[in-house]
Amino acid sequence: MEMQFYPPGWVPWPTWAVAVGASGCDPTKWCAALNIDSLSENPVDGTTQNATCAARTGLEYVNFAFITHNGVSQAPANPVQSTLATFTPNKAKDLFMNSGDNLKVGFRDTSNGLRVVINDQTTGQSGSMTASKSNGFAQVKFDPTGTSCTAIPYNFHPMYSTSSPQTRVIWAAHTYNVAFSDEIGHFEFCNGPTPIPASQFGVDAAGNVISCPKGNLEGLKPNQRPTDADDNFCFPGTQALRVPVNGCTDTNTGFDGASYLKIWPGSANGNFTQPIEFGSPLTGPHYNVNYPRTAFEADLPRIEATDLGGPCDRTTGAGCSLIPTTDMGTPAAFYPYYSAFKGGQAGCFWGFGGNLPGSTTNFGANAQYGSLLKTTSLIFGGGGASHQLFNNFRNIMPNPCRR
Repeated sequence: MEMQFYPPGWVPWPTWAVAVGASGCDPTKWCAALNIDSLSENPVDGTTQNATCAARTGLEYVNFAFITHNGVSQAPANPVQSTLATFTPNKAKDLFMNSGDNLKVGFRDTSNGLRVVINDQTTGQSGSMTASKSNGFAQVKFDPTGTSCTAIPYNFHPMYSTSSPQTRVIWAAHTYNVAFSDEIGHFEFCNGPTPIPASQFGVDAAGNVISCPKGNLEGLKPNQRPTDADDNFCFPGTQALRVPVNGCTDTNTGFDGASYLKIWPGSANGNFTQPIEFGSPLTGPHYNVNYPRTAFEADLPRIEATDLGGPCDRTTGAGCSLIPTTDMGTPAAFYPYYSAFKGGQAGCFWGFGGNLPGSTTNFGANAQYGSLLKTTSLIFGGGGASHQLFNNFRNIMPNPCRR
């Protein structure tokens, strides 16, 4: 689910992202990275990157670089030349943040590429990263009939100077704009008498994905039940960074994992946790202009679609719902939504989870995601033809949370 903000004003190319995650070398800290996602496929004739290169980088490849104190990447960001150091947080180089820190994040184009700066206003530390050749950012040469896998050094700049609610990324489910996005559905409990073998990211030494062992159960009491096909990439609690529980991190297509339980902040069992809180973004030459409109969006139709085993017909909209159906045929116990608060350093700020204590409005809870949105996009491999599909629920409104 996603919250978007609409111009006037300059807008970055929609596939820029700053990802924030728990650090592998200090589980009490957080770090962030600048990511650029690209797709190695010709949308007209459907040809894709050669198999040799695709096996190395993936068809949807990512340039990845941690936010560092001096703005210099600790290893090449591109997927051809990246090393283990590219993806390993370095306490001596990277910006580390505490839970609850107040962050100021800014994006600006430079002659060397898009630059993101994070100022931790709680600790006084800062970091940055520029999507530049010097930091090892690169395109992967598209060579569908060959065997090469070549990085072409590249300074990534925004492709568009304006944007609107009609902005599209033709290979993505979300419509995309300036947005806060939270992707859920990647954790399921695995409990039972059979131990889960220790592994690197849920894959054994031979490259086999580790499933929740036969005889174990997914879920939490009293709703535990036999494991199913999406209980993969599993690890024992001894390998967990913070909470020592057994779990699996494959995409939870059954909508019955931890993401769909009432354990979010503001839900029945989640009041002991704190929500993610963020202020509305600002634009303009001096970053002091509010976006006039905002939108809530959830790409439920895409992840409920029939090709993923769900009931949603993306052509007609039949079977598409704001509360997804589990693989047991019942509605998910919970689906998170946004609330808004007045006051604080941002003047007004958003929280993510449920009906959060102290919030002034929750915009109708799950109803905030609005109605089905049909969008037109290219048919990949369709010779330039297009089709219309329901991929999202969306609700656009005047920005109610200005700073």
